Amino acid sequence: MATSKITFIKDIDPVNSDFTIKVKVLKLWTLNSKFNENEKYSIEMILLDEQGSLIQANVFQNLFYKFEKSLREGSVYEFTTLSVAKHNPHPKSTIFSDLPNKITFIRETELKESLNFPKNVFGLSFVDFQKINSKVIPTQRSVDVIGVVVSRTTIIPSQKKDKQRIHLELKNLDGVLLKVTLWGHFANKVSDYLDTHNTDDCVVIIVQFAKINDYRGNIGVASYYDVTTVFINTDIDEIKQFREKLAKDNESSQLSGTISLIRTKHVSLNDDFLKNNEVKTIYKSKEPVQVEEFIIVGTIIGIRQDKPWCYQSCPDCHVKAVEIPDCNEDVKLYKCTNVECNKSTKVPIPRYMIPVCVQDDSASTILTMFDREAYGLLGISARDLAEKHTRLGFSLGIYPPELNFLKNKHLAFKVSVTKYNVKFQNSVYTISRVTEEKQIIESLERKLLQLQGNLGRWVTFSRLCFTEIGPKVTSHYSGNLGRWVTFSRLCFTEIGPRGILVVKLIFFFFCLTNNLTRKTLSKA
Repeated sequence: MATSKITFIKDIDPVNSDFTIKVKVLKLWTLNSKFNENEKYSIEMILLDEQGSLIQANVFQNLFYKFEKSLREGSVYEFTTLSVAKHNPHPKSTIFSDLPNKITFIRETELKESLNFPKNVFGLSFVDFQKINSKVIPTQRSVDVIGVVVSRTTIIPSQKKDKQRIHLELKNLDGVLLKVTLWGHFANKVSDYLDTHNTDDCVVIIVQFAKINDYRGNIGVASYYDVTTVFINTDIDEIKQFREKLAKDNESSQLSGTISLIRTKHVSLNDDFLKNNEVKTIYKSKEPVQVEEFIIVGTIIGIRQDKPWCYQSCPDCHVKAVEIPDCNEDVKLYKCTNVECNKSTKVPIPRYMIPVCVQDDSASTILTMFDREAYGLLGISARDLAEKHTRLGFSLGIYPPELNFLKNKHLAFKVSVTKYNVKFQNSVYTISRVTEEKQIIESLERKLLQLQGNLGRWVTFSRLCFTEIGPKVTSHYSGNLGRWVTFSRLCFTEIGPRGILVVKLIFFFFCLTNNLTRKTLSKA
């Protein structure tokens, strides 16, 4: 094959097939036929050039004879005469490149092995944990993540080696946590490292080509067969730079190597909104009587602009950090208000604290929306929005126009009533979870309509009973009737719709007894 001018991946012209690329086969695997699982359908590859760009490529079955034995994962090649196809993957498949096209090998394709390729190029492109947790990124897209290991499980065994797994939690530079599941030999690799190395220093892990895993509303990432690559405290530029950024603030809390066991159990959206918590109207939730959590459905009609929209937080525990007055430092120093943390930092992180006005058909109320929920709806972190706002010359006391995106959103809110709310009779509750999933909202609205329907039937039934008893009995039993109304409300509130049946039976016997009494008195 004659030496040709090298074309970089980003400069590939789909119209022209006569070009040469110099790439490293970063990943190589085979796909089986969907009609015969024992028959290979194609060879799939992720190719990396010297600029760090990635593109997917494949070789179909009819050309296995020419390329199968020559292609090896990790080797560098010059490929000439390739076809460029539109990358239109199956909805359930995973995308490993941002490019709209992929490369297909044809009969005229030629290859030549090469040795000259940079060793420090891996094609890594890290994704913000907040974007993953807030479901901004499609689950079909693979992601690269980097973070410090803060918690882990032991190996969860399985009869099949590729089914054993380990769960981790990684923390990024913003203090945001991400759940990671590693399967098979990746699980063994990480577990062996954590068990055999001194973790007094932080353990930094990179997971490349991870698949976003959204299981019953619980979001995280997981290794994807053998396509994934895992780096553990590896001596590469990306991990070195991550460590340098951690060390910049010189906070021991962020460099701590303490790794705890994961013991938390997460609740799915369906369970949280439809099974585990009561749904209420805003009017019914106005008075904070006890510490509780419940669901309301409503529309954000506005934002109170006399309250701050964000706060400066501790990078370690996310609690509010306040500026230390009369500090001798050249830059401002902030102290965490969490007594259990009590750390100081020069770089606090802005986080959302938005007072939104929510309305349903019964009333309106003010709720406080914090960082995770706001980020999921706005698609931009408070940190990035604050930086953008200040670059334009505005103070953080002025509301960014981007917050108006929240207006007119019809949502289901999981609301928390705290001890503070009860003690001071403060009805500005905290939003602990939010969803705009249509099916969940419709199910909740049907529940509310059912409750209102039962209440309407109860009022009709009460009027009917009052008519049957008659004014004389009503006058004689006016005290009992008052107690009866109180009792019926209790049944409806505490027992729910089934309480209505109990009430009907009791009232039936009440009416029957009084009719017999009247007949006995008339005979006498």
